[in-house]
Amino acid sequence: MTASWVAHEMLAAVPVPWRLADPVERGKATRELPPDPLHRVEALTALETCLAYLVDVRDRYGDEADWGLPKAFFDDYWFLLYARLKQSMPTLADVTPERVREWAEAYLDPEDVFGVTWTTPPDEMIDSIGRSWVFFILRGAAESLVRWFRQVGPDQLDDSERARIVELLKDATPRLQWRMTIITIPTILDLSGSQEKDYFDRLANDPGLHEKTRAEAESVSSSIGHQNEPI
Repeated sequence: MTASWVAHEMLAAVPVPWRLADPVERGKATRELPPDPLHRVEALTALETCLAYLVDVRDRYGDEADWGLPKAFFDDYWFLLYARLKQSMPTLADVTPERVREWAEAYLDPEDVFGVTWTTPPDEMIDSIGRSWVFFILRGAAESLVRWFRQVGPDQLDDSERARIVELLKDATPRLQWRMTIITIPTILDLSGSQEKDYFDRLANDPGLHEKTRAEAESVSSSIGHQNEPI
């Protein structure tokens, strides 16, 4: 195994607070983040990096990536394991095979979660858990970034920044898992306005997209249509 699943370039592109694993902690930090030019540039770079990663995940694993882990890992045991994962690896930079193995040996009951026993966690299980945690952090970072830009957009973004963000979101949305698209689609509307109605209609009518992505696009398009109706 390599020393980390996270390339140095990605860590450089996704700084604090975006790389924080805890959504509450990350949310508080981003609300307090001033939308000055430096932070806007950093956030734009982070958004581009996160979206590229999420597009690659969906290309590889589809709309529901399970990372080869059993359903019980994410359902019955997730909230118990999640608290320990945050404690052991609180940022993207902390997610290494060594840290994941330490976490698994300390907190994971393989018989309860996987229905097997082992003396030491197998490498493939460590790999699956590590990659799932990287995904969890980066998807959360992307959601926070989109929401942050949506919040600061009306008053702080200049025209070129707004255009670049909308371009990134429009390009990525058809290739994102549906849980992200229900965040990106209304953000495109907020930052770009009713001129994107044709884009939303294309999404709504694309049979290759997840039904919830299509439904969100149709809802947004309908809201534009209602706004344009004569009184």
